[in-house]
Amino acid sequence: MNDDCQLEVAGLGYRYPNGHRALEGLDFRVGRGEKLALIGPNGSGKSTLLLLLDGLLHGGRLEGEIRRPGGTGTSAFLFQNPDDQMIASTVEDDVGFALLRDGLEPAAVKARVAEALRRVHLAGYEKRSPLELSFGEKKRASLAGCLIASPATIFLDEPALGLDPRETGQLREILQPLPTTIVFSSMDFGLVSGLADRVILLDRGRLFAAGPPEEIFSDRGLLREHGLATDG
Repeated sequence: MNDDCQLEVAGLGYRYPNGHRALEGLDFRVGRGEKLALIGPNGSGKSTLLLLLDGLLHGGRLEGEIRRPGGTGTSAFLFQNPDDQMIASTVEDDVGFALLRDGLEPAAVKARVAEALRRVHLAGYEKRSPLELSFGEKKRASLAGCLIASPATIFLDEPALGLDPRETGQLREILQPLPTTIVFSSMDFGLVSGLADRVILLDRGRLFAAGPPEEIFSDRGLLREHGLATDG
């Protein structure tokens, strides 16, 4: 087994309890430290795949394997809507929740929270209520909560959704230098082109193409075939 492989998916299929088949026959690998983007039309299985990779989806019928060579490591998940993720009354408590739950000393947690907020351009927001934050600020605060434990892998479901171009640029600047393995779904091809090392195209739960962003996005026929480009 390749020591540089963080995740290996072999024959992966998934059927929801209601009978809907979301994924079928997926085979791919994610390198350690790689930034992998999942693209595809709505309903293609991107969110389902991310949830399965992080172990957050239970029930239903799972086929195939998700292997983690060399051990699982830790992971974190950024949901599309930060309101589904923020649970505390202050930004400080929310970002530091996992560390406090694990018994880290409050003083150490406070220092780690301050550093995580600085990294996402929210320094000084510790005592703010999440209700006072803009949508983009909530997303960055949620991302700080992912980064604070230095996970081996971060999964992000449509991280640019609801962000304006400046906020999307900030997100890219935050994620680009991270040595962490990142797997993310996105319909923002600017973010994908600027961040991803490799792109996987999903449609109807199947993998139709994989390659560098410039290769995938230059194939207009491929994109049109899967509803990701028009003839215009």
